[in-house]
Amino acid sequence: MNGPENVLVGVDAGLTNVTVTAFDGAGGELASASRATPTVETAPGRDEQDHDRLWDVVCEATAAVTERDAVPTDAVAGVGVAGHGHGLYGLDADGAPVCGIKSTDSRALDTLATARSDVLETVAGRLGWEPFGADPLSLLVWLREHDRDTYDRLETVLFSKDVLTHRLTGERSTDPSEASVFYGPTPEYDERVFSMLDIEDAFDALPPVVPSTEPCGTVTAAAAARTGLPEGTPVAAGLHDVAACTLGAGVVEPGDGLLILGTWGQSVAVLDAPEDGESGLPRRYLNRWLRYEGLRSGAASVEWFVENCGADWRREAEERGVSPYVVYEEAVSGVSPGADGLVFHPFLKGSTDHPNSSGGFYGLRLEHTKAHMLRAVYEGIAISQTGALRSITADVDAIRLTGGGAQSEAWAQMFADVSTLPVTVPTERETGALGAALCGGVAAGVYPTVEAAVDRAVGTAVRYDPDPETEERYRAVSDAFAQVADAMEPPWETLKSLAQER
Repeated sequence: MNGPENVLVGVDAGLTNVTVTAFDGAGGELASASRATPTVETAPGRDEQDHDRLWDVVCEATAAVTERDAVPTDAVAGVGVAGHGHGLYGLDADGAPVCGIKSTDSRALDTLATARSDVLETVAGRLGWEPFGADPLSLLVWLREHDRDTYDRLETVLFSKDVLTHRLTGERSTDPSEASVFYGPTPEYDERVFSMLDIEDAFDALPPVVPSTEPCGTVTAAAAARTGLPEGTPVAAGLHDVAACTLGAGVVEPGDGLLILGTWGQSVAVLDAPEDGESGLPRRYLNRWLRYEGLRSGAASVEWFVENCGADWRREAEERGVSPYVVYEEAVSGVSPGADGLVFHPFLKGSTDHPNSSGGFYGLRLEHTKAHMLRAVYEGIAISQTGALRSITADVDAIRLTGGGAQSEAWAQMFADVSTLPVTVPTERETGALGAALCGGVAAGVYPTVEAAVDRAVGTAVRYDPDPETEERYRAVSDAFAQVADAMEPPWETLKSLAQER
């Protein structure tokens, strides 16, 4: 039996895991390997990345894939890379690492808080979003003020995935989905923003921009020796991880929304222009734009609840020889929609809409069980993420649902009922790696266009249609969810101050 003619390799370097997957030209998964993303905590509130350790992990995972019999390395046609957005990575003049600050770092949260409001307002107006602390602009300001030596040594500013394309190809570049952090509707770096923030000398450190589906270089001999990838293989410039998941889920045109049901939840919409959306962060996406808004504790809220309250369920799963998630699914399915009047706010790490918020159950009564509470957790996440999507744009006709939570039938149906839209789940679970690989495929000429790549390589595993009877109930639940959030603003502020006194 002949092997695949074109093998495409996608590298998805997330905050939690690095996943490398090889696909055939039709999007079929040939082999995949995941490794934990290394991290360095140098001080409280700091979350850093060692470039060498990250590269080691990527090489290990890639070699584990290319060594598989199902992956003929002589058929590898292209490589694509995705990585977490924001944060700040940098190289010096010799190409040595200068900094690797992840987007979960909080050192710069208050850096721009003391800036003049008119300056921040103008910057936000030019960019279409307001710097929030874990973004590269805030971090550059922080370095200038608190670590001048590092700031002065920065020769090239990069993002997470750009560190990897540099290691693969020897070239320094980024793609428009990352570069658009530094500009507004016009696709050119905005030097005025840098001067307004007093970091104008960092402007020259911004890298060249290569379209996501074009080669930023080819695999070097040194990289080939460590990864098993053939020397000379085209490497696409790739995408920010949210954009890669969007592409891997098959969302390339306005009309379809994407909900990523992962540890962090993400609500994503593709737009013709950034001003077409009302909220969320705007980023360049292929020949269009996307806006996305995160839920800091999406599926993490479920993990928190079952870790603290699910011991009985886990024991039952062990006795039955099934995954605990089978038992969780049964527990949730045994409770009626609306959890008999119980609402949960999944704000265990706060909320972008409510900065002082925290999680909470509302409406608890003696007759409620932990199964009611688990269903309320599922529903609270569904309400939050669909609400975020609506706040970005009302022009969504259908939803694609990805992430680990998308494998839950009960949860996927909740998203359909809450959103009142059809929900489809893609065939491929590793949508970030697939999106990166498709960029590699277009860069290598395997596909003539991104649209052709999606038509050929992205499939639908299952579809969920909203239940008209349940829709009405969820409207009432969603109203209660919002009413409680509004009423909790003063108590949340008080509770936050008490927590900070510990």
